[in-house]
Amino acid sequence: MPRLNLFLNADVALDTEKILFNQSLLAPEPKLGTKAQRKALHCILSNVGKYNSQPLLYSTRNQANPPEQYNPHGYGHKPLVAVIKQLRNNGMLKLESGTPWYTKTEQGDFKEPKLSAFVPNENLIKLCEELGYTEASHKGATEHFIELRSLKDKLLPFEPTPYSRHIEQLMSAYCAYLNLQDIKIDGEDLGYIHLIRKYKDWDGSGRLIYGGRTHNPFMSFPKAKRKKITINGESVVAVDYPASQANVLYKYMTGEFLHPEDPYKVDGLHRDTVKHLMQMMLNNGSRKGASMAAKANRTSLKKSAAQAFELDLQKHRAVATMLRLVEERNAPIVECFYQGKARGQYYAWLESNLVFEVAKHLSDQGVPVLTVHDEFIVPTSMEIAVLGCRYFVPFSTAPYTTSGLRDSQSSSR
Repeated sequence: MPRLNLFLNADVALDTEKILFNQSLLAPEPKLGTKAQRKALHCILSNVGKYNSQPLLYSTRNQANPPEQYNPHGYGHKPLVAVIKQLRNNGMLKLESGTPWYTKTEQGDFKEPKLSAFVPNENLIKLCEELGYTEASHKGATEHFIELRSLKDKLLPFEPTPYSRHIEQLMSAYCAYLNLQDIKIDGEDLGYIHLIRKYKDWDGSGRLIYGGRTHNPFMSFPKAKRKKITINGESVVAVDYPASQANVLYKYMTGEFLHPEDPYKVDGLHRDTVKHLMQMMLNNGSRKGASMAAKANRTSLKKSAAQAFELDLQKHRAVATMLRLVEERNAPIVECFYQGKARGQYYAWLESNLVFEVAKHLSDQGVPVLTVHDEFIVPTSMEIAVLGCRYFVPFSTAPYTTSGLRDSQSSSR
């Protein structure tokens, strides 16, 4: 499902006075009295002309216009939201409400935030065709594949670097390949795939070295639903990295993955307990902080993992004791622990870089693959291709080693 693409600027001379909107007496005529609103309509029609009937994600939240880097044609956010609402009132499209970040479930947990979407109807698609908003009118149009945001979620401009250019090229080629495939879920087309890598500016430097994951609605589907995906008519299988982030840290610190050994296999502890503890160790600034976080976050664990944690805690009496066992087992990466949340997001950056290098490598070999964090979803007949390359695709290439927290010599050792 694509987001409203602010890079689109169809080669159409729009005359709003000549547009024949829905003439029903029950449908109010859109009021496009300002230049900004007419420009917003042009953006919306450009998007519908390219994506047709697909839902288009957008934010209804009151916010500043995106920086020019993300909005080269200067479309206004408020006019876009206003015109979308007018077209909805006119019966040209329907709206699907999103989920604000602060929405909670009945159990008090935060729901996963979701953007709103608008879905064009046949009248709007037909109108685009009549006005000349078609795929052919978008020659030279581009998309962006990188977003940098502040800790307060404000979009920030960034300086192009070898790394950013590499990521733009990689994601552009990868998404283009995916959009050539026939990907369905429950028999319905998955739609246009546009994956944007999302980074956070944790240290205020403007560098793209924190985070870097991406999101598409299919990634939020339960595992049972994702199993219903088909790629080119074939059922799929999910292949993940066992202990992916820990393995990436072994590669980062020692030059080699720990695989096939398991960093979560610690004598005296359940594997689920070790996995939970290591997440706390990588995202807190001290052993005490990790211990407190492990206790506080145990309620978010699955039932079996929560039970395992309680049994281990009864056995060892203190979380700090369990943490030391994990440290001893993973001595080669011990200096990565207790460095704080920002450094944890840097480690997540290393992991996401590897995942997409593998995904792009597979697509270059003719293997279509969808990613869900550290999981690869591929046609069942191609599972062996993923198993054969997960630990052999290089990711300590120049664009990465020159952008990280360590110098290029130490990060490629």
